[in-house]
Amino acid sequence: MVLFKQILCPIDFSEFSRHAFDRAVGIARGYDAGIAVLHVLPLPAAVHTVPFGPEGGPFGVEVVDRHRVLAEFPKFLSLEQPVGVPVTYHVTEGKSAQKEILRAAEKLSADLVVMGTHGRSGFEHVLLGSVTEKVLRTSPVPVLTVPAHAPDVVPTGRGPFTRILYATDFSPGSEHALRYAASLAEHAAAQLILLHSVELLPSGYDPIPVMAFDVTAYNSALQEAAKGRLRSFVPEAFRLGCDTDDVVTSGRPYVEILRVAAERKVDLIVLGVHGRSALDRLVFGSTTEHIVRRATCPVLTVRDYETAGA
Repeated sequence: MVLFKQILCPIDFSEFSRHAFDRAVGIARGYDAGIAVLHVLPLPAAVHTVPFGPEGGPFGVEVVDRHRVLAEFPKFLSLEQPVGVPVTYHVTEGKSAQKEILRAAEKLSADLVVMGTHGRSGFEHVLLGSVTEKVLRTSPVPVLTVPAHAPDVVPTGRGPFTRILYATDFSPGSEHALRYAASLAEHAAAQLILLHSVELLPSGYDPIPVMAFDVTAYNSALQEAAKGRLRSFVPEAFRLGCDTDDVVTSGRPYVEILRVAAERKVDLIVLGVHGRSALDRLVFGSTTEHIVRRATCPVLTVRDYETAGA
């Protein structure tokens, strides 16, 4: 059973990070966890204004040092009333927000990082490229990204999720992520949808022109083999703890993951993230990043132990 005891929630005083904090609260309540709210100041440790508010401007407050930033946390997060979970506030400064977030996660013994994304605008591209994407690719701690367009309503019950989609490519990274998906589903009594996408040969494909080749039969065999592998990939113990549904589709993985997530109205997607090599960056850019950018629900990315320290 995976347990979350300390959740790190970096904020930049935007409504997107406020939205992510709400999700962090929902998870913390379900697991009796605490939340550490972090804001990273650029060096030097003083800024003239903090750009938050519905119009992008400050609430008339000039923040000149970390102490005044700390004082603004409860007001921004609307914490005049208790939220039912312990919340602490932290301010640090550094040249790299990503590195400061990872340092804080280690220092505070966080076992989950919750971050907001900024929608599909050009600014989102800058944010994902400079901060969130780097955290996703380098954090040994699971990262939950919350899109700006995710529903505001958090399901009631033992946890904030009722329908979880776990996508696998049968790699060690996705195997480690399975533990989180199954544990979250069991803890919240949620349905767990297990998905694998097969890339089929196009109709009319003929690898050896002089020999007859049945593309339809070959593709059917691929799908049947994938169904068997998906069934054996997920231990029976994981299936006993929750309602599971095996789904094998065909097409580009990120397209199929997003399609099934939308059709099934899932409220969480769980993915495994591989190492930090150049190849991983290519894979990340073609699959995980597409999903994080386009998903309408939160996405949990989990790094496998073997590559976490790579």
